[in-house]
Amino acid sequence: MADQMEYIVPPWEIEVYVQSLNVSDLENVGTKSWLDFHKRLTLLNQQSVLEITGLREESVMEWFISLKKIPILVYEAIQIDIWKHKVFPLLIDLNGEPTNTFMLYSVFYHEVIAISLLENILFHSDSAQTLDDTVIDLIDYTVQRVTTLLDGKTSEIYEKSEIRDTNSCLEEIVEKQRAFEFDIGMRCISILHYLIEILDSLPLCAVSRMLAIYDIPYLFAQLIENQPWKKQNEDGEMLMYETSWRKIKTSETGKINKREGQVWFGLRELLLNPKCSPYYEITEHRLSQLSKLQRHLHEDVLDQIAPLIELKRWLSYLNISPAMSSSKSCPVHIEVIPQIKSSILEKYHKKWKKLARHQAKFLFTTDASYIKDAAQILSDVYDLDKLDRIEAKKCLVCQEASKKRCSKCKEAWYCSRECQVKDWENHKNICNIISTKNSTDNTDA
Repeated sequence: MADQMEYIVPPWEIEVYVQSLNVSDLENVGTKSWLDFHKRLTLLNQQSVLEITGLREESVMEWFISLKKIPILVYEAIQIDIWKHKVFPLLIDLNGEPTNTFMLYSVFYHEVIAISLLENILFHSDSAQTLDDTVIDLIDYTVQRVTTLLDGKTSEIYEKSEIRDTNSCLEEIVEKQRAFEFDIGMRCISILHYLIEILDSLPLCAVSRMLAIYDIPYLFAQLIENQPWKKQNEDGEMLMYETSWRKIKTSETGKINKREGQVWFGLRELLLNPKCSPYYEITEHRLSQLSKLQRHLHEDVLDQIAPLIELKRWLSYLNISPAMSSSKSCPVHIEVIPQIKSSILEKYHKKWKKLARHQAKFLFTTDASYIKDAAQILSDVYDLDKLDRIEAKKCLVCQEASKKRCSKCKEAWYCSRECQVKDWENHKNICNIISTKNSTDNTDA
């Protein structure tokens, strides 16, 4: 069986990669220099995932923190979010159906990469030191993304009714974007949870923004009610979302999902932390919504997350003595206004069409030489062997985490030699078919 390689970015190059990062210019999206920047960011994300799943020293995280590069990730996520709503629809209107998907796919994927890196890095409390005022922009962004999960649909970047051919490149891109939107929303639950965990290290304006402006306890209560991380498939089977949708095993019935656990911990911290109470008055409306949480705090949940007993006790007290729960008047402080989104919108005000025409030269080019060069730049990013190494694999036999695969067809994954031998009678026919096909494709190439 073939082992996975040890790294995506060599350890001695990680510092250089992170040090070279600077915020990109929206005008340059689609150019070779931007694609090279996208490539470096993506490789760093892949390396970060590899370090986390392999329980290794997290060099990528450490360099982002020590070199104070976290705000770049916040800026990139917000900038691409603006691009997909302001520029992308104009690109389609001006140029019609795209002839390939990989250039536009890279732009949409750029936002996913920035958020994935933020999720990995913000897990560590040291990250609070280098967030600076961009934490306000990040709170605004993550609340917006999480809110879309409750709508039951992701925000539309292009009306489906305007897509004439359902098998077109445009339909493929829009479908992929919807999947990206959902994944980003899920990752933003984690990011909000991590921000709440380091609340004591954040400026007071971050606390007031979470509570007085966005009412995150109410948002999280809605997540517990709606559970967007679970759904039924067409066969009536329950699916759970991790990095993708997967069927819930019988042994997992009643088990708390990672996102659900993060929401519960976030609620507990926001409602029980004395630092938060001056910013959160318990009104009648809030009381009615928070009270709904009690029916979800049953024994199965409390057995899995014992600290929630305190939250259950607090909610019970709230129902008995609501008058005592109201906070005093909110302390006076200076509110920090988010800058990133407003600065980008101001810079390109009434210039979106001009920007779309400029970017069309790169994103809709038919120049074979340019497309070949762009594909070459991104070849390392979308290398299937690398993607296989960072994607969590399940053993075909026992469904446990697996790091080894069949060396012949490279498609079947196993946790051990024993499971591979046990599965050989089932696997050998498909293995021969895949291996023969791959051999033929390589010969033709």
